[in-house]
Amino acid sequence: MTTSVDAGLRERAARLTVSFDGEAWILGRPELGVFVAVPEPGAVFVTTLQETGSLAEATARAGEIAGEPVDGTDFVEGLTAAGLLDPPAETAQVRGHIRWIEGVSPKAAARLFGRVAWSFYAAAALFVLGVLVSQPGLRPSWEDAVFLPSPGLSAFTWLLLGVVFGAVHEAWHWLAGRAVGVPAIFRVSYRGVYVVFETDLTQIVTVPRNRRYGVYLAGMAVDTVVLAVTLALRLLAPPAGVDGFLAAVALFLIFGIVWQWAALPLRSDSYALLANALRCHNLYRTTWLTAKSRLFRLTEAESAELAEAGERDRQIARWFVVPYVAGIAVMAWMLVTVVLPLMISLGGWGVAQFAGGAIGSAGFWEALAVAVYIAAQLGLPPLLALRERRLRRAGALL
Repeated sequence: MTTSVDAGLRERAARLTVSFDGEAWILGRPELGVFVAVPEPGAVFVTTLQETGSLAEATARAGEIAGEPVDGTDFVEGLTAAGLLDPPAETAQVRGHIRWIEGVSPKAAARLFGRVAWSFYAAAALFVLGVLVSQPGLRPSWEDAVFLPSPGLSAFTWLLLGVVFGAVHEAWHWLAGRAVGVPAIFRVSYRGVYVVFETDLTQIVTVPRNRRYGVYLAGMAVDTVVLAVTLALRLLAPPAGVDGFLAAVALFLIFGIVWQWAALPLRSDSYALLANALRCHNLYRTTWLTAKSRLFRLTEAESAELAEAGERDRQIARWFVVPYVAGIAVMAWMLVTVVLPLMISLGGWGVAQFAGGAIGSAGFWEALAVAVYIAAQLGLPPLLALRERRLRRAGALL
């Protein structure tokens, strides 16, 4: 019996990487950042295509592994729809690089994430907890954010702190990825009016799960070290001006660390850590659909999507709804106790400046800048969420 060979299909399949994830096989296009989890028959199907280029033979081998007939043509169409079989010229995106940081060798990066390094990170975390428990006066309050005579200048300083600490946080993720051999991309981007730093770690799915934890924890680890240094300096009773700045830094870092653990619905670092530990592939989406099914009615498409989710994801999502909702509650608490009081304080100061200052004066422009800052802080997130929702409905987002 002869089997027809499709050279074009073989060439397209050759672009895929195939790796085992402990429970499922991962098919991926690393240069596109596209990965999907499939059962063993799917992996056998692809590797057979890569070897032989024969759709019939790939279908037959996959069927032997599955113990039942499989539809090879339908599987190829699914891979194509996912973007896995597209030629690079059609879908590849040019991604920005920061060349100097990408010159760090994996061996050098690994020194920051060995046993000694993680012992240091753990010691910093214990020190932070000890200080916050034993020194009530060093616990942050939203009032610590206004540490300069001018609230406007304080707000501008927050922006600088956000840029600096955001860069360090993401760079540590990148270095941790580098240490385990993940060719991650560190880049500068923007969201609305904000400069942000991003680390593309999509290829981490090709690394065994037990080697991913350090990558997910790296950002919070370096944040904790900086926080420990900040609190240690405050314990030395520095001058009032310096202590005020350090208090603002501590508030910024503690807010960020707590947010990382609370923001499970936003796929934060802690979400990635837990999803990895629970051996799930799409826990975020499955949990959302599970929660929505209990509170509201799913659409027909959503019901089908939930039914097609992995059995492991559906089992975990039944109880993961609890920390998911708890995270929403904590984020709401942070909004009420930190963000809103601070925005109200800034708003009151701005109104006073507008009322008492001449148009065109330094106070006027400073108040105007703060007003724009508040509007961006409170207005951009819901606007971006609505935009993404429209894009998803239009099929522009995966």
